[in-house]
Amino acid sequence: MESHKRNCKSVMNIREAGFGLIEVLISVLIFLVGILGMAGMQAQAVRASQDSMQRSQATWLANEMSERIKVNFAGLESGVYQNSAQTASTNLSSYCGGSAPRQCIANTCTADEMAAFDVHDLMCRNARVSNQQMTISCTATPCNSGETVSITLLWEARGGIGSLSLAQKSLTLTYRRN
Repeated sequence: MESHKRNCKSVMNIREAGFGLIEVLISVLIFLVGILGMAGMQAQAVRASQDSMQRSQATWLANEMSERIKVNFAGLESGVYQNSAQTASTNLSSYCGGSAPRQCIANTCTADEMAAFDVHDLMCRNARVSNQQMTISCTATPCNSGETVSITLLWEARGGIGSLSLAQKSLTLTYRRN
């Protein structure tokens, strides 16, 4: 009888011998799932932060362009702002890499030179939005007082969660010209 009890105890010890290892493996698995979830949330937070920065930059760019246009309404009436923005948006890298318009800071410029300089300055030197495009339009040609001016910015941002594709984002600022 005594030997039978010893045999039962040894069988139970053998069955329980791997039990602690299984508990540790399950704990490690649960921990890893939690860490992966936190890493995914961190990636989403970085993506949201990047999108917010690009949207903020686009808002600044549209506001800055509207202020420059308000000061130089003759450049808007002649269509230089609209044409320069269209030219820049067609191929930004060659536009910014090519010859720059006349420097109008601390120099006397015509309204058209100032308009070309403003677009080049904002699109090439100050903006940090990837693959941006700008459209400046007016409800009438020429853009006289009382007309509505629209400044639209388009840029590429990373797509949704887990997506490597690019999504096109846009922002439009509209105001009535005084």
